[in-house]
Amino acid sequence: MPSRTVVRPVAEVVRGLEALRPLRGTPVPHFRAKVRDLVVVASSSRGGSSMLAELLRSSPHLLHLRAELNPLLRLVGLDHPHNGTGSDVLDAAHWHGLPPRSRALFEAELALDAGSPGTGVENLAVDAAWRLVMQWPGLDLDPVDLVRTAEGVLDRDLPRFARALIDMAGVNPWYYDLPGRSPGPRPAGPPGDVLLEEPPFVLPRPWRPADEHEVATKPLVIKTPGNAYRLGFLRAAFPNARLRVLHLTRNPAASVNGLVDGWLHHGFHAYRLDEPLRITGYADVRPADRHWWKFDLPPSWPEYTAAPLPRVCAHQWLSSHRAVLAHGADHTVRFEDMISGPHARTDAVERIADWLGIPFDGPLKRAATDGIAATVATAAPRPGRWRAREEEIRSALGPDVLAMAERLGYARDDHWI
Repeated sequence: MPSRTVVRPVAEVVRGLEALRPLRGTPVPHFRAKVRDLVVVASSSRGGSSMLAELLRSSPHLLHLRAELNPLLRLVGLDHPHNGTGSDVLDAAHWHGLPPRSRALFEAELALDAGSPGTGVENLAVDAAWRLVMQWPGLDLDPVDLVRTAEGVLDRDLPRFARALIDMAGVNPWYYDLPGRSPGPRPAGPPGDVLLEEPPFVLPRPWRPADEHEVATKPLVIKTPGNAYRLGFLRAAFPNARLRVLHLTRNPAASVNGLVDGWLHHGFHAYRLDEPLRITGYADVRPADRHWWKFDLPPSWPEYTAAPLPRVCAHQWLSSHRAVLAHGADHTVRFEDMISGPHARTDAVERIADWLGIPFDGPLKRAATDGIAATVATAAPRPGRWRAREEEIRSALGPDVLAMAERLGYARDDHWI
């Protein structure tokens, strides 16, 4: 299936997605109003939220989005610089100020996205076409033709299906979270000048959309690190829901190390900036990425456009947790408990299940006991991996970062794993 690079405004991408909507099923009407329990996993970027969310997806008593919330916000102009805050911050006024058409688009896409992992492949071709259109807005991809292409290579072996579809679409497999090595060299820059989803792109997976009863009775879990700055917006967008914040913490050294790895990775492009960044240890190492800010965009980020990379990452960690604590957290879990062995992980997940009000049994208990594979990881999680950069990371942890670490229970750095 040939594709070519074009200049496609977001409105054209929206038209492509609307062409797929009749094939995706009927969204639950008045979806937002029917959601009664909204759980926001709030953390810093590279704080382990992908792993925790994937573990929670094993419970049949919860609903989730297939991936991050960011692409849906970008579809309706609630990203930087269009939101007017100069950052990822969104509040209730942003929801109430959305034009009716944008609000309807946001709600329809949310309703079609919410659900839980499935077992069949009945809708996988349509879901894969939708995801490709979102991931490659700069390519001339016909959405209906994409469905036929996906149906032609449909396979229950998901990585094999994804590789076949990616190859037929003519896009670079290095931008996906695929197991094993991809052919060819790692890319030097972003996948395009306009992005809706941040790479590494998620793969299509069997998915069962939520029905009306589930929407009204099961907690909906939303995981996107940038949501630390959007809690007021989410409260307004789901007017009938009890909003609960699950605060995921991780010690600053390990978090900053993970962020440094991500900034130097060939993915995680979030915002294209007009002026090139002068971040030392980034712009000079990845010159093709120097126009791209990676991960969440905290307030006062312009003060760090020429700072050393570890300081940028420390500011991202600090800002995220400040925002969560300013709103208020309802339950806190340490990522260290997720990677410290089956006993600590099982205890932590059982406490989360009790707080959520769901059974700790069946597939959730097995996932907590056995663990799950790393998700969107730049390297396999292991205790103390940050010590390979110990000197430069410690130099970035100023008094405000250390004060926040103490507030979060990480006062003793010999416990930073």
